Amino acid sequence: MKNIRKILLLTLGICCLHISKGQVNNMPVGPQDWLIKKNYYASYLLLKDPAFIQELVGSKPVAQVLEKRFERFNNSASCPDLMCYLNAFKWQDNEIDLLAEQLAEQIGHNKKLDQLVQANLIPSMTYGVLHHETAKAYFMKALKQDLKAMNYVVDVYGGGKSPNYPKIDSISFDVRRAAYLHLLDDVRQDIRKDIPTHKTAFFLTMMTAVRLLEINERWDAAQLEPLIELENKKAYEAVKNTDFASYPYSLLLTLGAGPEVYGQPISPGGMLRARMAARSYFEKLAPFIVLSGGKVHPYKTRFIEAIEMKKYLIEVMGVPEAAILIDPHARHTTTNLRNTARILLNYGFPKDKYAIVNSSKVHIDAVEKMGDRCMRELGYIPYTLGKRISDVIIEFKAKEEAYTIDPDEPLDP
Repeated sequence: MKNIRKILLLTLGICCLHISKGQVNNMPVGPQDWLIKKNYYASYLLLKDPAFIQELVGSKPVAQVLEKRFERFNNSASCPDLMCYLNAFKWQDNEIDLLAEQLAEQIGHNKKLDQLVQANLIPSMTYGVLHHETAKAYFMKALKQDLKAMNYVVDVYGGGKSPNYPKIDSISFDVRRAAYLHLLDDVRQDIRKDIPTHKTAFFLTMMTAVRLLEINERWDAAQLEPLIELENKKAYEAVKNTDFASYPYSLLLTLGAGPEVYGQPISPGGMLRARMAARSYFEKLAPFIVLSGGKVHPYKTRFIEAIEMKKYLIEVMGVPEAAILIDPHARHTTTNLRNTARILLNYGFPKDKYAIVNSSKVHIDAVEKMGDRCMRELGYIPYTLGKRISDVIIEFKAKEEAYTIDPDEPLDP
């Protein structure tokens, strides 16, 4: 047991997380931690205490599932084809149901689990805002979402299944090549070092998903974290000392515009939107600018839209760095607003004050009608719109639903 504990601590970088209110010792250590935290928050909470997770999975039904799960993974050493590897790497539906039900059944009978769910998981709102669900139902929902989301990564970044946006998010490899099976076997061998026995098999698929994202160069969710201590530090500190009553709006969100040419750092549209934001800033519409956009266009670009727009604002437009916040993760207009809503909620902005978003006229037209798209892609609307104050600017406020993890967008969950 002592060895298992040591291995988990070393390979998974266990630490507390920053999403929930009132948590302490909550900074992830390294990009892998950030990736796991953002995608599989409930599972990551369990990783904080290796002895505790062993207690939770100690029942006979769960132990049997994990033994079979571990055996199936080990048997992939002789896999002849892609499907064999995928079946070995993924959870089966009956395993997901049994694990979630068995662990959730301990709610009300295990004080430590009760505290974890009530003090950490539910307040985080990472699996939705709690309305009428019981703690048991919320925990079960969270576990099922995590395990299914891990399978999704295996399918897309191991099996080559088409993601939601194949033009920008597809797998990096040709899965039809024989050499690709050798790569998957290398992944298998690496995971066996992380997960040496069936007692830690609860984390098999999670670590496989993380490793597949890594070899696809898709750790986007972790890039530039921790933002509050790095790229956003100056502006985050400035928020605390800002007299928001002196401004009509709390912040100005500027939507990214990815280049169409590979190797181009910033697109013409990105320049123009940054200029528009600078004008609004110097007109004192808002004390802060949020630049939102990750490594999106073109496929596998090395440039982060938000970073390149930040450089432009500082170097060309003369906007002070302490007035600029970045969201270097968003890949779509829906998540531009969702991620900025998270910034509004987490960084100490006044909740009763509108923010504004600026872009081209046609883009703001789309934002004005984006509710249905949010429901389709996110399952909720992370903002409330206000007035459209010009062709290119519209008001919005953050909603707490914005904390909810999107399980089929592992690059920006």
